[in-house]
Amino acid sequence: MVQDRNLWRIKSLSKEVLGKAGSDNYRQKLVFDLLNAVKANDQDRFLWILLRALNAHSKDNRKAKELASVLMEVFPSSESDFEKVAYSVILGIMAGGES
Repeated sequence: MVQDRNLWRIKSLSKEVLGKAGSDNYRQKLVFDLLNAVKANDQDRFLWILLRALNAHSKDNRKAKELASVLMEVFPSSESDFEKVAYSVILGIMAGGES
């Protein structure tokens, strides 16, 4: 079971690392793709999309490495834990785009 403090950390790190990545359109597409992976309960696809985004926009970023480390601790997950983690990531990305 994923602990609440890990979910909060994932959301916070996602906001810092990917919340301002690329353009608004890029973040919208990223969120859309991640949501589709959640809907299909496809953890492998979700991680592939997320790690690709981290790699593209977070080179030499300590927070990106921290986020990857936390994700490594929680994946693979049960279906309910996967949804909690995934929505924490997605909400973090969406919140980071605010000016």
